[in-house]
Amino acid sequence: MAAYTIATHPVKDFETWKAIFDGGLEMRQSAGELSAIVIRGGDAGNQVTVINTWTSLEDANAMLNNPEMKPMFEAAGVLEFPTIIMGNSV
Repeated sequence: MAAYTIATHPVKDFETWKAIFDGGLEMRQSAGELSAIVIRGGDAGNQVTVINTWTSLEDANAMLNNPEMKPMFEAAGVLEFPTIIMGNSV
């Protein structure tokens, strides 16, 4: 059974955020990420929603609580901690 996260947050600059996000691919995959879809919205295109598929909710939680995430969020220009929805497929 796959697990999913949906995270939404504003960023200072989408291109900066996307470069940091793309650079974290190997780290996310080694943590159990199976796929990610990025949705860009907002008036300036700086509202980001990411839908991830994970091997398990435990793996997703471990990644979200990884101490390396905070400096990555700061470098990426994340303006607010994401609103995150987590769940398993049924």
